[in-house]
Amino acid sequence: MNAEILSTSPIAESAGKLIYGEMCKRGYAPEIGKQGLSVPTLREDINLTNGAALYVTVLASIIREAVEPVMVGLELLQMNDDLMNGQGKGAIKLPKELRVTAAEVNEGGAITYTSTGYDSVTVTPTKKIAASKITWEMVKRGMVSLIVAEAKRAGKALARKVDYDIIQGLWAVVTNGNGNRIFTGGAATRVAYNNLIDARTLAEGQYFKPTHLICHPDDYAALLKDTDFKNAIYRATVTLNAGSAENAATLFPRVEYFGPQKLIVTPQITSGDTMFVDANEAGTFVKETDVEVVDGRLPGTVDSEVIALQSYGIAIQNIRAVSGVQMAAA
Repeated sequence: MNAEILSTSPIAESAGKLIYGEMCKRGYAPEIGKQGLSVPTLREDINLTNGAALYVTVLASIIREAVEPVMVGLELLQMNDDLMNGQGKGAIKLPKELRVTAAEVNEGGAITYTSTGYDSVTVTPTKKIAASKITWEMVKRGMVSLIVAEAKRAGKALARKVDYDIIQGLWAVVTNGNGNRIFTGGAATRVAYNNLIDARTLAEGQYFKPTHLICHPDDYAALLKDTDFKNAIYRATVTLNAGSAENAATLFPRVEYFGPQKLIVTPQITSGDTMFVDANEAGTFVKETDVEVVDGRLPGTVDSEVIALQSYGIAIQNIRAVSGVQMAAA
């Protein structure tokens, strides 16, 4: 993989190659080629007096496309990018389903409308950011590994924010009033196999088919001590380079399933809460921008900053496509 260096200065070219080489060593840049993403373009017009901003700008082109794969929450919602073309004027209306009932109609009979069909929910995306500082010393002394690590930390922070918003947004509709929550029966009683079966039934009874089971590491640890749960889960192998026998590699275990539901263990859900989600029906992730990287000099200092940014909104359209178990007496 070759990086294209567009620059008016040999400093930009040499620094760009250093950082791209570091990304290759850490395994990020090669993934761009494997995933069919665009070849990174490193752009900076600098001279000897403003070289402190160089590294941040060079990193932006690469990390912009290397951040999103670390997110886990995006697979829980459908994706909508209609606002990315700028035509949505900052907001979008999405359908919110109301159940329609089919009925038999006699010959020549009148049609009876059993529901209004659809309501709507308006989503207004907002921007979320994660910032990291690049000191003058890091740039001046050529601390490429530290600079790459700082940019990576900002990207991971943004990914955690996206995951948190999605998972907490889904859990917010798990309530008694919505009829999609059960309790473990005690304030200190963790979720058990029987609770999972009952909670899943709440969604299935409304014609939804949960695709994912999300639980906190504390609850996952408790479930692993439940014999019924251990007997119910299975681990699917993931084979890389399956088309090439000489390069085939198997990672095991990689993905766990509880019946047909993919298991996601994450601290983004509150300890004591466990949730089933029908990712095909629950809601929509409205993306206004891709992950962007903004850089600049910090006011009053010789240091720089790198800011990872994304603008998005979330809509939960079918509340009964989500169900859960909460650690509580009632």
